Amino acid sequence: MPQNKNQHYVPKFYFKQFSKNGRSICTYCIPKNLPIEHAPINSQCSKDYFYNKNTKIEETFSMLEGLMKTKLKSIIENKSLNFLSKEEIEHLKSHILFQYGRTKSAKEKEKEMANYLFDLFKPKIFADAKKAGKDINWNSIQNIKIERTSNYSLFISMVSGILLSDLNIIILENSSNIDFIFSDNPVVFFNSFFNKSYSYGTTGIASTGLQIFYPINSKYLLFLYDPEYYFILNNKIKLTKNEDIQRINGLQILNCNHNIYFENFKMKNKIIERYNQIKGKIPKQKNEFEIMGKRMNKDGTYKELLRTSSPKIYYNLKKLSFFKHKKNTKPFGIRNQYLFELNSKVTEAIEKGEIKLKK
Repeated sequence: MPQNKNQHYVPKFYFKQFSKNGRSICTYCIPKNLPIEHAPINSQCSKDYFYNKNTKIEETFSMLEGLMKTKLKSIIENKSLNFLSKEEIEHLKSHILFQYGRTKSAKEKEKEMANYLFDLFKPKIFADAKKAGKDINWNSIQNIKIERTSNYSLFISMVSGILLSDLNIIILENSSNIDFIFSDNPVVFFNSFFNKSYSYGTTGIASTGLQIFYPINSKYLLFLYDPEYYFILNNKIKLTKNEDIQRINGLQILNCNHNIYFENFKMKNKIIERYNQIKGKIPKQKNEFEIMGKRMNKDGTYKELLRTSSPKIYYNLKKLSFFKHKKNTKPFGIRNQYLFELNSKVTEAIEKGEIKLKK
């Protein structure tokens, strides 16, 4: 096999943090309802040329993973984030966002959105083709699907770390009888403050009330949150209630693509039990689309305002013991307008080639 052909979208070092032997991991395959005690790590969350046939990309990602592997190992050993500098904390947040945008789930979400938008344009494409005298029928256009996208979500996750700089980050220590689990989509965005207030998704990178859950082994989890909306007792929380862990683990199940991973095979019954309790809340698609407005222009052109968001998952996190909702009457929106506009300008400049990323 050519070097770097098998490309992982969840790194192998991350799996090993939940593994007893460093080679295999316990798995619950949701589509097959199949628990597996020893699934080989090398074949999990990977695909030949998942990112690109240019294997330099995988080499670069492997280098970034090596840096984060060392950092997460130190966090676990210290059981704290206090030894990290402010710059290291921001690097940690950027890594978490990078992991969020590099998965198969993120890729499928992008593909689903691209095909939805493509479907909207198909009638015009067909009409223009007929007008130009092209020998084409509607079925030939209707059946066309976009199979490969530009990995734009990956690009955004790599350049938008600054948008998380206003979130606080703490470490949760699990002292309960139930382990933390993770999925093939391990970084979970949620928003318990606005979860019931709006019918659409409220988990954008720059959203007010954002929460991010990222387990780093079976006993520790990194939790990022908007301090304007949540009150936390201190920057290191020890969780002793099984109910807290089951509720947090539920987020992994709800955001899972196919597989749940865990360290101790004795946990399988707890995981299957939790899955059966909440499986009705799992979204059937990766995006939600809504036409917000329609307009006929003076020149006869017709326009629609489309809103896209992550699917709404109604799930109660208010019962978690380690944080409380603050009293905040501000409506849902962008957390930090300055950071949002700055990131938008930087992203646009990179896309235009005005800013070159280091190789």
